[in-house]
Amino acid sequence: MKSIRTRILVGSCLITTVFVLILGVVSSVLNYTSTFSQVNQNMEDMANIASQRVEWEISNYVNIAQAFGGRSDIADPDVSAEEKEEILSSWAERYGLIRANLLDSNGRSQFDGQDFSDRDYFQRCMQGNTYVSTPVVSKQTGELTIVVAAPVWANGEPDTQVTGVVYFVPGETFLNDIMSSIQISDNSGAYMIDKEGNTIADTTLDTVMTQNIENEAAENSELRSLADVHARMREGGSGVAEYKMDGQQKLIAYAPVGGTDGWSIGITAPASDFMSSTYTSIAVIAVLVILSLIIGAIVISAISGRIARPIRVCADRLKALSEGDLHSEVPVVNAQDETGVLAAATKSIADCLQGLIRDEEYVLGEMARGNFDITADASVYRGDLQDILKSLRGINRTLSLTLLEINETANQVAAGAEQVASGAQALSQGATEQASSVEELAATINDINGNIQANTKLATESNELSGQAGTLLGETIDKMNELVGAMDEINSSSNEISRIIKTIEDIAFQTNILALNAAVEAARAGNAGKGFAVVADEVRSLAEKSAEASKTTSELIEHSIHAVENGTRIASDTMQSIQNTGSSAKEAISMNAEIVKNSKTQAEAVAQVTVGVDQISSVVQTNSATAQESSAASEELSGQAEILKKAVGRFKLKDRSAFNTDDYSASTFNSDN
Repeated sequence: MKSIRTRILVGSCLITTVFVLILGVVSSVLNYTSTFSQVNQNMEDMANIASQRVEWEISNYVNIAQAFGGRSDIADPDVSAEEKEEILSSWAERYGLIRANLLDSNGRSQFDGQDFSDRDYFQRCMQGNTYVSTPVVSKQTGELTIVVAAPVWANGEPDTQVTGVVYFVPGETFLNDIMSSIQISDNSGAYMIDKEGNTIADTTLDTVMTQNIENEAAENSELRSLADVHARMREGGSGVAEYKMDGQQKLIAYAPVGGTDGWSIGITAPASDFMSSTYTSIAVIAVLVILSLIIGAIVISAISGRIARPIRVCADRLKALSEGDLHSEVPVVNAQDETGVLAAATKSIADCLQGLIRDEEYVLGEMARGNFDITADASVYRGDLQDILKSLRGINRTLSLTLLEINETANQVAAGAEQVASGAQALSQGATEQASSVEELAATINDINGNIQANTKLATESNELSGQAGTLLGETIDKMNELVGAMDEINSSSNEISRIIKTIEDIAFQTNILALNAAVEAARAGNAGKGFAVVADEVRSLAEKSAEASKTTSELIEHSIHAVENGTRIASDTMQSIQNTGSSAKEAISMNAEIVKNSKTQAEAVAQVTVGVDQISSVVQTNSATAQESSAASEELSGQAEILKKAVGRFKLKDRSAFNTDDYSASTFNSDN
């Protein structure tokens, strides 16, 4: 089992460790997050500034081209080509442009006649638009070139008629120079891509127009995160993102370049360039956390020792007390806090138990020796311990009263023993007389029992004969039921035949009508219907005979129906008489059964009476013997009562009046005992 010092130490160290670690982690996370957020904001601002710078540089060149295209002398056909070339050269030199050219409306150079009509910038400018190209390889010089072109307006009036195109070529590295000038950390860099994702400016010319990260990411999975950033850059997005290159975590801030055909600038730098101080501060926080934990553990260990030591010694004393050690000294703790209170309470418990056990030994020892006139020390029974004092008082009271009652009972037993002896003599004489009378009664009951058994046998035979007669009567009733059912069927069949004869009469009547109609029709037909008339007479004659026969049959069936109905009524009456006879027979059988049952019950009762009389006879004889034994036992009981009185006399008891229930309290027990 772990000690309380270990628990306090472990719990406090655990809580301290958790809070210190949480504080350190939160501080480190907040420091890192704050620095990272600040870096992101700075890089995003720098990307926007760089984008605006590139836009401003390009807009300067665009303004130069637009201003030159709006000159009236350049659009004037009276000004010679040599003069225009001289004006253009001086203009380019003034603004630091390395090359310039003036094209007519057909795309041919006004200075050397070369055709530029297929150039994209020429076609765009002829539509009245200013154009800034992405870096391309010049067909004239074979070098990387950026072209800034503008339309030449008629009479130098913008938004009128385009009469030609003027273009300027800035230095081929001017975008790279801008990229090289952007520095946000020791290892940072900047570059630009066009709308196709091609690198158009970098700190070196080696990647310009030769690198496309999105295409390279198809073969190099390490470039996929950067390729995703380039995709957002081509869509015109801005922001800050992270990616990993050559095992190094890097940041990139990007922003679109206004005034261009989908250009976007990106500024990259290793995350370590900005986070080194943050990493150092996190390391310092970690060291401080470890030192805090060590110092906290030492302090907590000292405090827990001061708290646990008094508790441990008190716990050891209480453990010894629980094992029965009442005499060991309780350690003294000089403290004003809870540990001092605990030590004082431990000493009080030990002292109280010592006094309590000592007093109980005295009280119970005296009672064991027969002395119930004792006095207990009430001062050791504090608080709930008063119940023990009440229990001791109750034991003393109960035992004293019991012994007094035993003494009184012994006196009463001695007196009653003599009375029992005399009564036993009288009981023995009466039991002898009862035995003679019971024997005569038993003989009489046996005669009655024989007569009842004979009656029971005759009643049983009569009941069996009645049952047989009832069975035969039941069979007769069943046959009568079958007869009544047959008569009902005959009656039903007769009714059905009557209906059939009625139908035959109807048919004969209809046939007679038809024959009469046929005769009438034959008479109308004259000689041609004579034969038909003869047939009609024959049919009518047959119909009349059928009607007479049906009538005769109907009369016979009616007589039969009356006879059947009369037979059915007689059968029903007979059936009712038989049923009444059956009911009377059942009642007779039931009465016979009841007589048999009562006879058996009387026989059983007489048998039980016989057994009871035998038992009474046995009991009377036993009582006679018991009375004699009781007389002897009474003499012996009297002697035992004297012995019991002597045994109780060895105890020192109070008078019964001292144990009044209302007055026998703890104070009485302490003072009177």
